[in-house]
Amino acid sequence: MDRARRQAESYGERPERPLLPRLAGVALALLVVLIVLFAFDRFLASMQRFLALPIVDPAGDPAEAIPAYVVPLEPASGDAATDVTGTPPVEDSSRDAAAAEQGPG
Repeated sequence: MDRARRQAESYGERPERPLLPRLAGVALALLVVLIVLFAFDRFLASMQRFLALPIVDPAGDPAEAIPAYVVPLEPASGDAATDVTGTPPVEDSSRDAAAAEQGPG
């Protein structure tokens, strides 16, 4: 019964906590908040600098545009055309003769 009476008497009272850990916790929380706010301020400052950059058209002047593909010029010499390797094509006279015998189509 005695124990129940003591608990009933101290029911509404809050136990005392040590002062030093409470102050250390408050100081640590304030430090974390200040660090986060400083980082957020630096982020916003960098975004403002980025948005203040001049807008430059990446395409440039259409008159100076470089085509995506340029057809190479034909060789200047009037000789037979050359293939990709630079060697002239080999003519097969037997195939030409067989094609002439068969006629068109």
